[in-house]
Amino acid sequence: MAVQQLKTAYLQIGRLFLTVAFVAAIATGCSKGTDDPGYVPPKMAERCVILYMPGRSLISFYRQNLDGIARAINASVPGNGRMLVVWQPENSGKAVLQEVYYDTRKRACETRVLKEYESFAAGNPDDVAALLGDAVAAAPAKQYGLIIGCHGKAWVPASSGNLSSYALGGVPQPDDWIPMPGALPTRSFGDSGQELEIEELTEVIASQQVRFDYLIFDACFMANIETLYDLRNTVDYVVASPCEIMAAGFPYDRIVPHLFADETVIAALGKVCWEFWNFYENDWDSVSNNEQSGCISLAVMSELEGLATAMRNVKQGSQQIFDLNALQSYEGFNNHLFFDLGQYVEKSCTDQGLVDAFNEQLEKAFPTAYRLHTDQFYSVYNGRLNPVDYYTGVTVSEPSKNSKAPLNTSTAWYQATH
Repeated sequence: MAVQQLKTAYLQIGRLFLTVAFVAAIATGCSKGTDDPGYVPPKMAERCVILYMPGRSLISFYRQNLDGIARAINASVPGNGRMLVVWQPENSGKAVLQEVYYDTRKRACETRVLKEYESFAAGNPDDVAALLGDAVAAAPAKQYGLIIGCHGKAWVPASSGNLSSYALGGVPQPDDWIPMPGALPTRSFGDSGQELEIEELTEVIASQQVRFDYLIFDACFMANIETLYDLRNTVDYVVASPCEIMAAGFPYDRIVPHLFADETVIAALGKVCWEFWNFYENDWDSVSNNEQSGCISLAVMSELEGLATAMRNVKQGSQQIFDLNALQSYEGFNNHLFFDLGQYVEKSCTDQGLVDAFNEQLEKAFPTAYRLHTDQFYSVYNGRLNPVDYYTGVTVSEPSKNSKAPLNTSTAWYQATH
């Protein structure tokens, strides 16, 4: 189904490098409960969704997200499912694992503490792995989904820093991650010293006793092929954005019901993509400090090995020099770091047969029906909306002349395709 058809049909029926940042308090729409006769957790839930957002720099926006979850919880949502959240209500050295549920006796959303962590470091892979393990153990389920709401910079190593040297009082450098003065907040910069490398995140997820059916990144720049390729064997599907996500994040009141609906995982995630796009296309101004900026895609992770093979064939074929400025970019840098992967192949390869084979595999890995975008995206790095003229839903950094770009050659994707 074409993108416009999908948008119309849905209208008719109605954050490697990973810097993690999470909330200070659960949604105000839920009261705090403990042992409650109005709720008996299922011994084996149909689905469990774990929302993991440690840190504090985006705390007001995380509260809004959790308010959205509270609005979604009712007598049928999550139904026979479980909704767990993790945040740091006191400081960055502690964390809390909590369940959000519907109390049938009170006919209201409630929360209950499942575990408190007096010592927790979001940048420590062992701590994060233990926390996710506790969440899985606390909520046995047939299917698991993970949402990571945070800051993100795709594959770029933690050594590049999170806050720019300029923001820290130093001298600005040409390729620093420097937000423009007065820029609206996005999820692309924040807590320093609370990072996980993408390789570390991959190991954390792979270490769990269950396999997550999907991972939703409520974080900037994570629909990036170097990033996703690292995660290819750990999860079945990934929903992410190739550019920055406004600090408001996903519309949780709209996506949570789909995650607990009785349908296939890919069908539910397709609706999640649509809800994200629709919110930023049509309702973006309902949230302060927001913009009409919403680009999203769904990655079928089992198809990424095939995509790497197709890309390797492209790289071994006839190449041509082209104007880098002609490529669609996805951030506001003067010296771009993230470019559209599909367009890069179109511009660089002169063998149309190889291009066609790549595009065929790209369609399997990133189905067109789930590549949705507004006409522009917002970036804090130039403080304005930027046009989206070409869109395949996934970025690549290989052609970049940014000072961070040489580090790209050490990624698994680069090594698999050269």
